[in-house]
Amino acid sequence: MDWVIGKVDTETFMLWLYGPAGSGKTAIARTIAERCETQGLLLASFLFFRSDPNRNTMTPLVANISYCVTCIVPGARKPINTVLEADPLILSYTMEAQFTKLVLEPLQLLADQGHKFPRLVVIDGLDECLDTHAQANLIKLLSSSQARYPLLLKFLIVSRPETHIKLAVALAGERSTVSRLELNDDYLPDEDIRLFLTDKLREIKMCHPFRSGIPTNWPSKQQISALVCKASGQFIYSSLAVRFINSSCDSPTRQLDIVLELRPPINQDLPFAELDTLYTFILSRTKNLTLVLQILGVNDAFFETDSFESNVERIESVLGLEEGDVRIYLSALNSLLEVRESYSDHHLVFYHSSFMDFMRTPQRSTGYCIDGPKSHSLIVRWVFQVFTGNFGLWLRSSIQLFA
Repeated sequence: MDWVIGKVDTETFMLWLYGPAGSGKTAIARTIAERCETQGLLLASFLFFRSDPNRNTMTPLVANISYCVTCIVPGARKPINTVLEADPLILSYTMEAQFTKLVLEPLQLLADQGHKFPRLVVIDGLDECLDTHAQANLIKLLSSSQARYPLLLKFLIVSRPETHIKLAVALAGERSTVSRLELNDDYLPDEDIRLFLTDKLREIKMCHPFRSGIPTNWPSKQQISALVCKASGQFIYSSLAVRFINSSCDSPTRQLDIVLELRPPINQDLPFAELDTLYTFILSRTKNLTLVLQILGVNDAFFETDSFESNVERIESVLGLEEGDVRIYLSALNSLLEVRESYSDHHLVFYHSSFMDFMRTPQRSTGYCIDGPKSHSLIVRWVFQVFTGNFGLWLRSSIQLFA
């Protein structure tokens, strides 16, 4: 909000709000849009949504923004209608041509005449657009429009930190100033999640149809802490957990036990089906799924052994990859994990603790499940190769020493 009202970063035309999958980006974007609408600061908003054919492409974006402009800025209606009447095929043109003729030029005309109007455009879920090239092109288009129409509009762009979006934002930042806001642990999400869970479970305890069977000391502090730990700072886990626990088809106490994996689910009712769908969608965007599953499997297998610590360099050695290949092949999973440098090596750090639970469970991940036995066999083969190689070097050096 400080950025919207010009209290900070006054020269930036774009704020990129980004964070891992399920970190609460859309909830924040919606709240900002609603607050700005109430205060007369919102010009337009658009939400991309991958499962909605009307919202998973760039096709309707400019038309929606232009329509919002006509509703919020009555003076823009006439010049926009003039463009549409003069060229009825305008909406079949490139996005740049549409945006220029139906949004930028009408607003610039009004600005030149001294008219005041809201400047904020909120575009949420950019990564949900199925065309990754279009995602990057939109950032490029907004950046180039800023050069031609300086400070005419401000854009709040919300997405996961996908590699191509990162690159597009970086290039936009070279042409003009772009602000960034990352949703990370600096904002203490665990405390917010604890507050959310405590409040919602108290509500369930008071209002659930089977509340008479809920013990007075439910949920315990230990159960709340376990849920907070499993959420890993991601609100999507907590919200789905609450929804599952609140099911009217079973006792909340039993549903909570299922979430905490203290008992198996009944009727194949899985508590995190929506989260699994998200994981599946992100994994489906990888270019070499077989190798990605091998990397994740070997990393997981290393954690199950006491002899070796898992790091990226060892994973690359086990799989015969070149230096840097793990980072390249896992780049499509940027919203789920990162390759983090630690002293002299690199490690995989997962944003969601539930992600690897998903990868280990065939009933949840189906074709995306890692192969535990195969991963262990790859490590055993690598250890044998390293051992025999080192033994051969020792033997040759010994022969040369005593020759």
